[in-house]
Amino acid sequence: MYFDEDTRLLVVAAHPDDEVLGCGGTLARAIAQGAQVAVQFLGEGVSVRFPYGQYDSEEFKKQSAVRLEGAKMALASLGITDVTFNHERKCCQFDTVPLTIIVKEIQTVIERFKPTILFTHNPVEVNIDHCITYKAVENACRPTCPFVPKEIYTFEIVCSGNWTFDASFKPNTYVDVSKFWDKKLKAWHCYEGEARPFPFPRSDMGLETISRYRGMACGLEKAEGFKLVRHVI
Repeated sequence: MYFDEDTRLLVVAAHPDDEVLGCGGTLARAIAQGAQVAVQFLGEGVSVRFPYGQYDSEEFKKQSAVRLEGAKMALASLGITDVTFNHERKCCQFDTVPLTIIVKEIQTVIERFKPTILFTHNPVEVNIDHCITYKAVENACRPTCPFVPKEIYTFEIVCSGNWTFDASFKPNTYVDVSKFWDKKLKAWHCYEGEARPFPFPRSDMGLETISRYRGMACGLEKAEGFKLVRHVI
């Protein structure tokens, strides 16, 4: 994985905050090295905390607005302005719509942005939306499609990824984010109300723990781990 002025990096994420949790340090590094970065969110991220179908309350509207504002602030702090939101698709309900609809949304962004590198979720997750996002990207990046990025990687989301009963994410590519860790935390802190005290994985200490754990696998102080799923040379 290499970043320069010719790099066009697209992140396809299920919900706002996944982009920071999964690859925030790497995005900061890529931008510092001249890459252009775009982010696509396939759904919103708070409806799962409310009774199914009951999304008319003032509290729901308040939390939705907080998450949206957090996403805008987080992306701005990283220097990302090319962002696609889908506010209508409810969190943890991606399985209620035909997969082809999500695939076509992804293809539309791919054909417009023409990424050279694509980051998305891995399939070993508790969150059903993360798994469906992976499957949709897999479909959107079939070799016969009009435009397909030559490098595709999956990332991990703490909580969803390390709460699975059996299989686990096994990265084979690591990015040194030691010098960009503060930028990742600054972006993460924009998501008001999403962190909890340690040992919750999305605490500051939890995020640092996983970064050091991935770093130990490759001799780095802090790293974000990815799995390379396709690379065309």
